[in-house]
Amino acid sequence: MRSRPQYQPYLDVPAAPFRWRLGLRPLDLAEWLQLDDEYDSMIERKRQVMADHAATAFAVLDDVDAESTEIRDAIVAHLETLDDARVDPVALDLHPLDAAARLVQEDLVFLVERDGRLVCGGGSVCFPNRWDLVSKIGRTMAEIHEPVAQLNDHLEAPIDRFFDRLTPDRSYWRLGWGVLDTDELYQPTDGTAPARPVETPPAAHHLRVERETLRRMPETGCVLFTIRTYLCPLDAVPGPDDALALAEAIESMPNDVAEYKQLDRVGTVVSGWLRRAAADPELQ
Repeated sequence: MRSRPQYQPYLDVPAAPFRWRLGLRPLDLAEWLQLDDEYDSMIERKRQVMADHAATAFAVLDDVDAESTEIRDAIVAHLETLDDARVDPVALDLHPLDAAARLVQEDLVFLVERDGRLVCGGGSVCFPNRWDLVSKIGRTMAEIHEPVAQLNDHLEAPIDRFFDRLTPDRSYWRLGWGVLDTDELYQPTDGTAPARPVETPPAAHHLRVERETLRRMPETGCVLFTIRTYLCPLDAVPGPDDALALAEAIESMPNDVAEYKQLDRVGTVVSGWLRRAAADPELQ
């Protein structure tokens, strides 16, 4: 777990009124996947999750072997360009999507076109941020986003246009974020997650940032999401300006969005602590 945040998306949150944004940026494929000093611990955590909760963390449609194989081969080829990458030959004996996910710190989800609709074809998600992979299989993006307060109202049409125009020669990345009461990476909603803390003081909450990349694969045309999760404690947010910006980003959320992000009960307490930390850095 990082002592400082790798990314600070709360600095880009516009002033009220709140609005979901795609926040897409062009991706340099040389920086597609990110390996760092958390590699060993995250790969081991994935191994544990797949040993204990494979039915939660892994799911695919029946007819996606070609897409899964293309994803695996692309990830292996990318890793072979990195000096510090490791390709475990044992993992390659698994389902190709499972194999690919066990080689990288990112979770993997992909979309396929079926009956004229772009739907979730499968995923390996060992570090879900309080959502359920299995329930998303075969669903469109609008159906997947239905539980997310206000998101379809703001972004359903822009998301559809983006995927209509996405081609293999241009890829993108974006950031999502939240504040959680635990540093546990495995956070599904099917009852298999570790018990949450009964009461977590504001300073012990964690900023959880997800770096997503989006690529249309050239052979099968499937759309691959990679999701890399970063965690750091709130008391590692660097400096008064950042603490104040994070407080303001939390406070900008409408009630239904705060409830979706599970900040409806603690958001005010957390933002108040951040404001005090901004005024008195000794609190951090």
